[in-house]
Amino acid sequence: MKLKVFILFFIGFIFAENSAPIILLHGFLGWGRDEMKDYYYWGGKFDLEMWLIEEGYEVYTVSVGPVSSNWDRAVEAYYQIKGGQVDYGKSHSEEFGLIQKPTGKSYDGFYPQWNANNPIHIISHSQGGQTARMLEYLLNLNSKEDSNLLSQNKKSWIKSITTISTPHNGTTLSNIVMDSFPITIKLGVWFGAIYEDGFFESFYNLDLDQWGLKRNKNEKMMDFIRRVNNSPAVNSKNLSQYDLSINGSYEFNEIYTIDSNVHYFTYSTYSTKAVGEKGKHFPDWSMSAELWLGGTLLGTFSAPDSSWYENDGIVNTISMKGPKRKSGEDDSVCDYNGISKTGCWQNMGKLHIDHHKVVGHGLKSNEIGLIKDLYGNHCQLLMELN
Repeated sequence: MKLKVFILFFIGFIFAENSAPIILLHGFLGWGRDEMKDYYYWGGKFDLEMWLIEEGYEVYTVSVGPVSSNWDRAVEAYYQIKGGQVDYGKSHSEEFGLIQKPTGKSYDGFYPQWNANNPIHIISHSQGGQTARMLEYLLNLNSKEDSNLLSQNKKSWIKSITTISTPHNGTTLSNIVMDSFPITIKLGVWFGAIYEDGFFESFYNLDLDQWGLKRNKNEKMMDFIRRVNNSPAVNSKNLSQYDLSINGSYEFNEIYTIDSNVHYFTYSTYSTKAVGEKGKHFPDWSMSAELWLGGTLLGTFSAPDSSWYENDGIVNTISMKGPKRKSGEDDSVCDYNGISKTGCWQNMGKLHIDHHKVVGHGLKSNEIGLIKDLYGNHCQLLMELN
């Protein structure tokens, strides 16, 4: 058996066309490897990053602001990968009242040689897909900013972007929840469950240093969240709640342009079924119990039309296929046909799995093979891109 695995591994890398590293980019309310005490965003109790490394891939996990805007998250991702002092940009910082270069946010870099000759693959989940696109957008800027990221065009630094359960065109849950509940409920609904016995409080970081909002020593997490709720930051367009909304997503889609040299892949997920003549959706057997409320709200409340009711508990499935403009025009969405092509958001299929399980949360030990197959096969595909 060991010999067979070795032979398959060896053959796979003989035919590999590139060895670009893979960056894992988490979604809303996500966390890094040094948080949550061995409970990983990518894999849950199963360490997906380490498993992929053991399979022979070069993989890194970034940890960006869990409730921050896509601009701020993309900037943080850049400096974590490349190295250097985080710089959100002078114009952006002045517009939103941010600390442009927060202390404590300086990095050695996972992959300091990152450039056009040494590009990266990005695999992203949920809001992470929006953030990946924002990073691509910022890399292609050529502004007058005195910034390592923003001052010069860095075209061709990304070889591929893979999005999983990403609200490219927003999620109606953002509008429903943000308009209906106080922030403590907002966070609880999005996250699915607040961990017990101080687990959440001890290891989770909202990472809002750029707003001057740092959790005080011995401050309870819920007290900190209430303090955030009373800050001007919470109503700013420079937070995830706006970027995840339909209007916020379309606003970015209007300025985003697809790169004809980049490979794009999208995976859609669902775990609801239509009930009744109006086409409304309710959670099915595959949805985790903590997502039933979100799944029901998405499937039955106000939406652009009935095609938006199908969902995975957090995001409307129709929004995952790729970015559209407000006019309805899609940004080069196509189906993957077995041979990857650049300049098109290639749909990899619709997976019958909920928003959390697709990254390993809530899976039983005998179900981990689903995650291994999904990510293992996709990483092999990425290595075969020329």
